[in-house]
Amino acid sequence: MVKFIVKLLLLLLLLALVVLGVTLIVRDDPGFVLLRYHEYTVETTLAFALGALLVLVIAFYYCIRLLRGLWRLPRSMQRLSQDRRFSKARRQLNQGLIDLAEGRFEQAENHLVRLVDSSDSPLVHYLAAARAAQLQGKHDARDAYLKAAHEARPDAELAIGVTQAELQLAHHQTEQALATLMHLHGIAPRHNYVTMLLARAYYDLQDWQALVEILPDVRRKKLIKEAKLVEMEVAGYCGILELATSSQSSFDNAWSKIPKALQADARMLHLYIDLMAEQGWHDSKAEQLLLKSLDKQWDDDLIEVYGRFQTKDANAQLERVEKWLDDFGHNENLLLALGRIAMRARLWGKAQGYLEASIGARATPAACLALAELFDQQLQQPARAAECYQQGLKLSLASSD
Repeated sequence: MVKFIVKLLLLLLLLALVVLGVTLIVRDDPGFVLLRYHEYTVETTLAFALGALLVLVIAFYYCIRLLRGLWRLPRSMQRLSQDRRFSKARRQLNQGLIDLAEGRFEQAENHLVRLVDSSDSPLVHYLAAARAAQLQGKHDARDAYLKAAHEARPDAELAIGVTQAELQLAHHQTEQALATLMHLHGIAPRHNYVTMLLARAYYDLQDWQALVEILPDVRRKKLIKEAKLVEMEVAGYCGILELATSSQSSFDNAWSKIPKALQADARMLHLYIDLMAEQGWHDSKAEQLLLKSLDKQWDDDLIEVYGRFQTKDANAQLERVEKWLDDFGHNENLLLALGRIAMRARLWGKAQGYLEASIGARATPAACLALAELFDQQLQQPARAAECYQQGLKLSLASSD
């Protein structure tokens, strides 16, 4: 409106200047204009003729504009109606997003889909409505909204697919999410968020081989926080180790592929030694790695596992472990490990002393069982073995309550 008034004022000012100029020109000599057509004749002064011509030009200009306005009126009305629909749809979208953020999911869904056909951004409506439906447990409606979003914007396949995968993971539909993410990864192999979600899906499905293959890319791009990333790496490589126990060669090969930094992780080392102890395998490199880790930082679980780890020379193993007695002489896990190693060294008296000391420090089912087996199988004392078995059983039942 202001712009129109300014234009009108400028036009009036220009007209006034023209009139003033003409008046000055013809002031001394008004001139003479004669118009004749057949028997009709019009005589007037030059000033009046110029003024009349100017008025006619202006009138003609505004008549043209009026005709153009009338010609464009249907289109203008249609555009105005469309703008009003877009405005209403935007208000519904804004209200729906507010409801979604505030936890009013049913109201959010209603607002988001009410005028979606009149919106200039239907994709946003459908994706938000899919989230609202998911949060209500309406998973069929969620899938319908995602399908509608794809029909509305086929070119937005990546955005729709990412939303679908997120919602599937949130609903623990991990296999479906993996299929979605594999498709998206094929479309955009360097998409960081897709890579992160793919790692999460592998982790949830315990597909350890696929997980460890993708984690270096995740680490390089810093897509997951360090603590969570280490947890996923440890879980992945631990899973691969557990699957590689068919032979020691395949087991050693799997261990060699684990990054050095992770090999020193207490959880990883614990599983590595534990699996070797279960299989009765021996590896001097593994033993040295374990001893180095314990020298650097004490770990009760690790020393307990080392007590079950069979070396070629049990007496030498016992001697190495006994050096920790000065610092951890009252640690039940260390005493249990010493008892087990002494049993393998066939030092029955020393084994009995260490196992009884372990139970005295803190009685555990494992120590009671080891001492019971010593009394039963080696020392031929069935009564004392029965007492230890009974004590271990009570401790096991108490810990399970």
